[in-house]
Amino acid sequence: MKIKKFNWLAIFAGAVACFFLGFLWYGVLFLDTWAAGNGLELDKVAETMSRNGVDIPMSSAPMIINIIAILFFSWFMHWLQNKTGGRSLNNGLSLGILIGIVMFLGIMTGNLFAANPVSLTMVDGSYTFITWVLLGLIIGAWPQKKIDK
Repeated sequence: MKIKKFNWLAIFAGAVACFFLGFLWYGVLFLDTWAAGNGLELDKVAETMSRNGVDIPMSSAPMIINIIAILFFSWFMHWLQNKTGGRSLNNGLSLGILIGIVMFLGIMTGNLFAANPVSLTMVDGSYTFITWVLLGLIIGAWPQKKIDK
């Protein structure tokens, strides 16, 4: 028996979990902190945002790019686990923590150079860290499919 190379159900499940995390993180838990850190004013009733009194047009492009990126991240985590000793809860957790730390440090460095508030670093950095850990755990824990050959 050989292990099937890609389990698309596991990849999709990881992506869906990250979409839900993003909705909670940026839509419920830290929307105001994130907006303030980016210098945005939100009108929740009219569902508009502005910066320095200038309205910012709403676009679906960021959400479309986010969907593509999260699907790629999930596929990448699956691929990386296969390349580094197979999918397991421990391997997934280790890789998720490692990639999450690297990504957090990248966000922190960029925000330091841009003189953005620490609160923005904490919101974006911790979301990214948790996203990678979540992907690692879901994909690592997902049962591997075996194929006859």
